[in-house]
Amino acid sequence: MGSVAAFSIVEAVRILVQRPHVVLYGDQALLELGARRAAHLDQLVGPYSRNGFHHPGPTVFYLLAPFVRLLEPAGPGLYLGAVVLNAAALVAVVAVVWRRIGAAAAVWTAAAIDLFCVFLGVGTLREPWNPYLVVAPMLLFVVLWAVGWTGSVTAAVWSVVIGSYEVQTHIATAPFVIVMCGILGVHLFRRRDNDRGTLWPGLVALALIWLVPVIELVRDRPDNAQLMWDFFTSSHAATPVGKAVDAATGAISVVPFGNHDYVIALHRGPWEIVIAAVLLVVGAVAALRRNAHPLSRALVGAATLAAVVGTVSLARADGPVFSYYAVWLSVVPLSILLALGPAAPAHARRALVGVCLVVAVLAVGSDLHTPPVSRTTGSGPWPLDQAASVQGKRETIRDTVALTDAVERVLRPGDHLVGFTIGTTAVWPFVAGVVLQLDQRGVQSTVGPADWDLYFGHERAPGRPVSVAFTLDLAGAPIDPRQTVVAEIDGTVLTARRAQG
Repeated sequence: MGSVAAFSIVEAVRILVQRPHVVLYGDQALLELGARRAAHLDQLVGPYSRNGFHHPGPTVFYLLAPFVRLLEPAGPGLYLGAVVLNAAALVAVVAVVWRRIGAAAAVWTAAAIDLFCVFLGVGTLREPWNPYLVVAPMLLFVVLWAVGWTGSVTAAVWSVVIGSYEVQTHIATAPFVIVMCGILGVHLFRRRDNDRGTLWPGLVALALIWLVPVIELVRDRPDNAQLMWDFFTSSHAATPVGKAVDAATGAISVVPFGNHDYVIALHRGPWEIVIAAVLLVVGAVAALRRNAHPLSRALVGAATLAAVVGTVSLARADGPVFSYYAVWLSVVPLSILLALGPAAPAHARRALVGVCLVVAVLAVGSDLHTPPVSRTTGSGPWPLDQAASVQGKRETIRDTVALTDAVERVLRPGDHLVGFTIGTTAVWPFVAGVVLQLDQRGVQSTVGPADWDLYFGHERAPGRPVSVAFTLDLAGAPIDPRQTVVAEIDGTVLTARRAQG
């Protein structure tokens, strides 16, 4: 598998051998808290959405949980899980193509994936953040869908399984997945020469992946499905078409113009968009030439539907559209490239493999020179450029550690439940990081006000008696006279009040 295999193996080995101490904050801290709950079979909803509900299911938490447990209490298990999850999806793509078409097409597929990984960025493939954790599995969904289109009912069932994971992990993928599954179902129903194969493993997996959301549907009031229904049936201002097109074309042109982690927008110039469009059209036409393999036609069709449905769905988003909403659309050019594989001449295959061998060496070399601290600490979609990202992470990690130390200086050996109040929205990423570090050390926390349940879960709702009540706010905010200031760190103020008795 060239660079993706080499990177995955190198990265996994380095994580397991080095086991660096990891400080997480913001979204990734919440993801690890969810994975820790999943390890106890107590996570019923997916990651939070800023629109007031959770993504439809918690499968991603259960997939990450074993890796978090393996390297706990404060290890990089979340990162190891992301590496393994993405590598497994990409290797599965090659295996499916090998089984369906043969070794030559599988070699082409592996080489194309190598190039894709370099353009997307190996950093994106190791980041445990749900918008990034749908990209590699989306390619697997598209390939399984294409194989299902050619008549394999087994592949069709597994495409629904992978599509379910996509929808549960980030709802931005839902319109495309639902449309594709509907089209495939109608196609297979009308087709008379389907290959049914062994269906029960896929059907069992499909039932299991939706079991937990069904349990949540019965348990919670209001349940997450009701919250999603309320949001999508209420009126919202649509995203300007130009903004949706910008986000979509930025993601679709990741190949060949690259990607940056945690940016708000991928700004492409007019000539970059034109060049990317020409490459896509030429590739699609070449893949659809006379006597093209049925799988090639299906892959081109899937890529076309992804571009159209993805762009339309972005135009229906509520509020600003960020690049990470659309990053899964980067599989569009890769799907076209894969469609060229079945009939690619031998010299083209050799040339692509040669390029990928060089790419593999460069990618692994770059990874080996990446300092561990920048690879296994912190996250957040806020920085607008890479330099700011690195510096911002270091500062936020430092402040999170300092706040945790301040909290622990107040705690006593018998303190097993403490409470946090978020005074201003801007400080919630720090609270998430502190809560996670305390959780790793056996101290549980509640988080208030109550509307933060969306982020931290019902399990951490305020209202229970706590031994110490902490408040984190921005400097200059009014301070409760019953509380004592215990730390002032980079514009934030931490106060505390111990319960009487």
